[in-house]
Amino acid sequence: MTLIFVLAFCLGSIPFGLLVSRIFKVNNTDKVSKEHNNASPISQQAEFWPSGVLTFFLDVGKGVLAVFLATPAGHQILDATFPVEALGLSSESSLTMWWVTGLVAILGHCFSPWMNFKGGKGVATGLGVILVLSPISALFGVIGFVTAFLYRRIISLACIAGMLLASVTYVVLNPVGIHLGVGGIIILLILTRHEANIDALLANEEKSFS
Repeated sequence: MTLIFVLAFCLGSIPFGLLVSRIFKVNNTDKVSKEHNNASPISQQAEFWPSGVLTFFLDVGKGVLAVFLATPAGHQILDATFPVEALGLSSESSLTMWWVTGLVAILGHCFSPWMNFKGGKGVATGLGVILVLSPISALFGVIGFVTAFLYRRIISLACIAGMLLASVTYVVLNPVGIHLGVGGIIILLILTRHEANIDALLANEEKSFS
């Protein structure tokens, strides 16, 4: 699984936010970089459509592809391209390993070597991870995000609400196991990346999206 983890980190580290900002000629690319490799600052510096939406879906895709490669179906695709034995892949796979792969992809997104080990907050890539592992949980997460956003129009609050609702839904619908510990680490990581936003929310100073 070592190769899968390396691939997951490399996928997660792709700075789509920065690339999209350059493609759509965002006026202040440096500001986008400093404000993290996220769809939200891209949307605030450029138009929500198509730059912000494109960044979001590309970041989601990183999580989807990373976890998919860790599944048996992903192994088959890699095996069809390269000899599995030569790559050092194992034919065995487990739910815990899929979660760990998702965590590695999110770490790549949050601490991208292409951005001096800075990056985004992990929400979109995390959505891609949960989308593969539990589509129903991902759906509830999206519902939570949309509901919170329509109510307050604050993206950070909506992201946190969606993540927590998706997490609760997953725990309710799936058996308990070690993989939940990995999921807890992902939640903690994303919340930590939102520390400044949480402080602003508590102080009623977080900016709303217009």
